Amino acid sequence: MKNKLKDILVDYFFINFGLVISAIGIGLFLVPGKIVSGGVSGIATILYYTFNLPVGLVMLALNIPLFLIGLKIFGKTYGVKTFFGTVFLSVYIDLLRFIIPNANNIIDFDKASNALIAPIFGGVITGIGVGLIMKFGGSTGGTDIVAQIINKYFKIPLGYSFIFIDGLILLAGSSVFGIEKGLYAIISLYAGAVAINKIFEGVSYSKMIYIISDYHEDIKNLILHDFDRGGTGLYGNGLYTNKDKKIIMTVLKNNEIHELKNYVKQIDPNAFVIISEVYEVLGEGFTPF
Repeated sequence: MKNKLKDILVDYFFINFGLVISAIGIGLFLVPGKIVSGGVSGIATILYYTFNLPVGLVMLALNIPLFLIGLKIFGKTYGVKTFFGTVFLSVYIDLLRFIIPNANNIIDFDKASNALIAPIFGGVITGIGVGLIMKFGGSTGGTDIVAQIINKYFKIPLGYSFIFIDGLILLAGSSVFGIEKGLYAIISLYAGAVAINKIFEGVSYSKMIYIISDYHEDIKNLILHDFDRGGTGLYGNGLYTNKDKKIIMTVLKNNEIHELKNYVKQIDPNAFVIISEVYEVLGEGFTPF
């Protein structure tokens, strides 16, 4: 029970941290830069410049009905964490812009030399925040609920649903702020997506290596003793030779790969080596569970 409570508190700590980071990205970069890169925050940005309505309050007003619709359609999928994210992201954005009343003027985003600051920094910072929120099971609600409703009732793939909704919002932003801002918004979308993936999936600090060699015993001893790593021996069959082969599978840190390749080349210049990215490794010698 104590461990479960600890896990819940850790989840909410990082979700809250992600919400603060997202609020900085939206409130200090995307909104002042007039970057409408989709989502409820994009709609709120348009309404802020059109009717001078507070960004956070508009987001909350749009998100609450969407949350209730999602709760009715999808049930417990949209639970406490989604409600927490929906409410507090809006609160943090308006609180931040209240604490920093000249947020729109800290950087002159209309200056040609500063044009890329808002889409790149806004996209990356917001993406980092959203990635953290998602990594710990949270959500900020918004248009992802609409996308899932479209997916459920019209059988349009979720990815296309997101593109369709964000595309409409982006077009609306372009019509208000101009095509140039619309193109910058696409950069922001891409930067945000990359940041979300890096945070959600993890930055690759390790590589998975498959080694096929007739000198597998020598290579096995090399990995066990010189690199102090474990591995797994797999059995395969050569399609061309029809001979049984032993395959060594192991995981090494990025800075160990170059040294391993040199050693394997010395042992067997004809070895077949496959190296692929690994985003998370749990266990002895790497990240503990």
